[in-house]
Amino acid sequence: MKSYFFIIPSGNSTTTYANMLFASALRSLGYNVETVTDIDKKYEILKNPDCDAIFFQKTIQCPAHTKKYIGHLKGKVKLIHIDNDFQDMNKKDKLETLKITDLVIVCTTQHRRALKEYTDAPIEVVSCMIDFENYTYVPIKQKTNNPLIISWQQACADAYIKDLLMIAEPLSKIHNNYNTELHLYGWHMGKDYPDLRTEVKRKLPFATFIEYQPLDRYFTDVVPKIAQSDIFIMPYIKHKGRWGKSAFGLKRLMCLGLPIVASDTEHHRTLIKNGYNGYLAGTEHQWYNSLEKLINNEELRNSFAVNSKELIETDYSKHKIIRQFVNAVNKHILLFT
Repeated sequence: MKSYFFIIPSGNSTTTYANMLFASALRSLGYNVETVTDIDKKYEILKNPDCDAIFFQKTIQCPAHTKKYIGHLKGKVKLIHIDNDFQDMNKKDKLETLKITDLVIVCTTQHRRALKEYTDAPIEVVSCMIDFENYTYVPIKQKTNNPLIISWQQACADAYIKDLLMIAEPLSKIHNNYNTELHLYGWHMGKDYPDLRTEVKRKLPFATFIEYQPLDRYFTDVVPKIAQSDIFIMPYIKHKGRWGKSAFGLKRLMCLGLPIVASDTEHHRTLIKNGYNGYLAGTEHQWYNSLEKLINNEELRNSFAVNSKELIETDYSKHKIIRQFVNAVNKHILLFT
């Protein structure tokens, strides 16, 4: 049986790369899978489909993934959407698309519960696939930063300012008491988008801002720098737009072996065992205490790093995740036989 993966044309999205990994893994198992990024080719296929199923990366980020262009295929070709976030739920074309799809694949159980309000289609949870080749583990013992470096975000930092500033006070206290550096990754610096760093600079004047990079340069220039960080922070505000977040980002950081302090959210709790392979923080006091413990204890940072690496390699290997993906699809659509 043949299937297409319709990928968003932008090659700069890490979710684009993640979906390419799914398609590649399926081909390695012998399945007839083809990836398509060119929008004109997508339209040609939609007019005269020669396949049994089409996987769409997200919904309305590409017109060719929406009901307007795929609705006529309902009942003829299986329509499957891989949607890794909970954005644009107020937009009519997204809601209409979710209602006609045959299957939705998401990364978190919280996202699945929320989507059930908007579609009767079956929804399955499948972890993202980790790109171990581009996220190489760096042992804590090899790092010689003085002062220590605390890092945040990986891309599109401008969209997460509220999340960061939620913990501005404990970050400032940590900097004042321990002279730590704060590296903030993924800013557009006013290029193509407004420069949104002003408020962050006012509250965190000691921070270093690192520019957003397209995916090829992100892998070669940015990931190695993030890997050299001593601690990584992942604060998230309580908002539906965050319910599908961090599934991919958090696992990549754990793969790198970074000691992590993250917001105490439902999804973070599925990956982080508090005090064993990271810290979960729900108050400013918890954020400060967690960071202080890691700063003062290299062995604790090393323990978190080793335990995180072991979890990702054991529970989220490519073999396990692609089997999870195949089983999730076959549960509703007998496509991979």
